[in-house]
Amino acid sequence: RNCLPLSSKPARTTPSVPVSQFPLKDGLTDTAKLASKFEEGQDVLARWSDGLFYLGTISKIDKHKHRCFVIFEDQSKSWVLWKDIQTGDSGGEMLCSICQNESSEPPNEIVICDKCGQGYHQLCHAPIIDSSVINSDDKWLCRQCVFATTTKRGGALKKGPNAKALQEMKQSLPYAIEDLVWDQGHKTNIQQCYCYCGGPGDWYLKMLQCNKCKQWFHEACIQCFQKPMLFGDRFYLFICSVCNSGPEYLKRLPLRWEDVAHLSLYNLSVIHKKKYFDSELELMTYINENWDRLQLGKLADTPRAERYECILEALNSNLNMFMSGKEIKKKKHLFGLRIRFPPAPQNSELLSGREPEKASHEIKIKGRKATKPPHSFRLVIAYLILLRRRGRPRRALQPPNPEIPPPCNPELQPSNNVPEPSPLPSCLYSGMDIMQGLDPNTQLNHLKSSISTYFGAAGRLACGEKYRVLARRVTNDGKVQYLVEWEGVTAS
Repeated sequence: RNCLPLSSKPARTTPSVPVSQFPLKDGLTDTAKLASKFEEGQDVLARWSDGLFYLGTISKIDKHKHRCFVIFEDQSKSWVLWKDIQTGDSGGEMLCSICQNESSEPPNEIVICDKCGQGYHQLCHAPIIDSSVINSDDKWLCRQCVFATTTKRGGALKKGPNAKALQEMKQSLPYAIEDLVWDQGHKTNIQQCYCYCGGPGDWYLKMLQCNKCKQWFHEACIQCFQKPMLFGDRFYLFICSVCNSGPEYLKRLPLRWEDVAHLSLYNLSVIHKKKYFDSELELMTYINENWDRLQLGKLADTPRAERYECILEALNSNLNMFMSGKEIKKKKHLFGLRIRFPPAPQNSELLSGREPEKASHEIKIKGRKATKPPHSFRLVIAYLILLRRRGRPRRALQPPNPEIPPPCNPELQPSNNVPEPSPLPSCLYSGMDIMQGLDPNTQLNHLKSSISTYFGAAGRLACGEKYRVLARRVTNDGKVQYLVEWEGVTAS
């Protein structure tokens, strides 16, 4: 089994809603028979959110929510869903591990795994077990054992008989992807079912999203990596084996200096669990140490002596993304993320990188073409300008200029954890403050009211939890301009 050291095992949470073993195409599994597989004090292998198995002992069993409370070797504890637990013990009964049925008749006989000893009906296993396996003297490994022996941190094995078996098994999924219930941003599903392995996952750590089916895949289960992933690194064009009908497709997307700073600060915050970092002693040290893993493309040729100036300029030029220590009366060379969120590639980069031979499909965002935003988005992608002069009544927003090409960034915040608008730094306000005397909440309410009035129903909808002001400034002619993030699209 692929049991890696537990000291660096990341934490994860288990959903509080009842879930089935898998959203199987043949129906739900029998809860009573599944529960009989587990006992308190039983040693098991539990799949973690990184896609790997770890050794633990069952402490409690929750039959209602289909999960067990597992204590791992490093004394960490967590609830783990039944679908993510491998017992490795058939109990002497010839039962199918999927449907818990003991019938075994051609052409749907039960086949026993030569490694874990568990049985699977030919039609229950994914992929379907060929009849030639039954009469063969060669060893046969089930899907779970193939994944356990080939997946690893930095990417799954690429060579060897088990690696070949893994590639074949990745042509199909052990669950019905259309039955998964996703959040609004398509980041998490309530079944906690991801990747080829069907295990749990955290999209904001080391996972990639397929640009066609939108499912998330563990780094440990992907076989095409040249370099190990960084936390939250989504600067790839990735097509999974199922969608590509063969080997996975992976292409590195270009990064800008602000992306390098953002990705590095995010990784530092995940590793060290703090917000602010010294731009030269900590941030640049991390960037230089991970220079090859960042896969910077054209930026990779930047001399070491010039890198810090480029990073510092990116930090100071993107105050809507980065927060300086001087804003909270700390040292000015300290920087952190204004919102602890991984960076997202530009949509134009995804479209320009669409070159896989077999993956000639159309990249879509939330089921729509990425090249043409829906009508309600087109209304707000253009420049949003709110006018209000001293002594004059408030004016509605001016119509957007169709000649101005809209910036497009299709990153969506998770619907269940959308941060409130953060306080704006004082350096973004000019001396001519037209809204002088109004507190920030009143200013935001004024902007939302004006948007709702101008855009009607679409404006009222957009003023919901998917609307956030990133920055604001006053021009010399008395115009107040806002940098707004709207359904993941940043417009100014």
